[in-house]
Amino acid sequence: MIDYGAGFFLGLKFGAILIILAVEFYFCVFNRYIDKEIESSELFVLGLITALCILFSLPFSHFSIGFWAVLPLPIAYLVFRILENRGIELEFRSRIEKKLKVLKENAKRNPHRSEILIEIGDIYFTQRKYDEALSYYYRARSIKETPEIAHKIKIAERESKIQKGEIWICGECGTTNPGNSDECIECGNSNNPILSIKQDIARHKEEIKRWIIYGFGIPIVCVLVIVILKSILPGTAFTFVAICISLLVIYILWRTFWTSL
Repeated sequence: MIDYGAGFFLGLKFGAILIILAVEFYFCVFNRYIDKEIESSELFVLGLITALCILFSLPFSHFSIGFWAVLPLPIAYLVFRILENRGIELEFRSRIEKKLKVLKENAKRNPHRSEILIEIGDIYFTQRKYDEALSYYYRARSIKETPEIAHKIKIAERESKIQKGEIWICGECGTTNPGNSDECIECGNSNNPILSIKQDIARHKEEIKRWIIYGFGIPIVCVLVIVILKSILPGTAFTFVAICISLLVIYILWRTFWTSL
């Protein structure tokens, strides 16, 4: 007979922590290093953190931190990724600023080349600086008017008005509405986020009810059935019936939702 003492459960806990750490190390460190998404220095630091987590989760350690040992590795990996993305963003901004400087110098030396002005306007448009973009689009149009420039001006003017709150676009029908109106002039959809959510709920009430009934009701009922059968059926029969019921629930939910997409 197994002695289910404190040592037994400590061993189970330590084994579970090791498994979780192994999975974390594989996906967050080893697999990323193989795919060359992290550098050797990051591999060393994350490996060291993993080793310390194992050390401080040992059952006989006076500094054991238990299941908290599974948190430092993913947190450290997330911090590395945030710092990396921040560095990429700063580098990208620096390159854009240098490119803008060069383009503006070229525009001064070649004041009649509309394509340079368009490129400058495009950069400001991607930065959501629509007024600056429009100023360069207008200058390009004054040199040479083309359908491309006219389209860019139309889009930039619309985005500028949206940014200033002069107009808003209905998310339901795509109609352009005045900024001071609360409802869409075409479909009546509200510009207020809370009212818009309420309108969406009212419009899709039957679908939401269906999700609640099938998505939550069926699993809850099946769990209750399984709990009742646990007290009636012997062990082997109960396991078989529970597996069958679980597969049936998965099939019903799959047929109900996924096939309707």
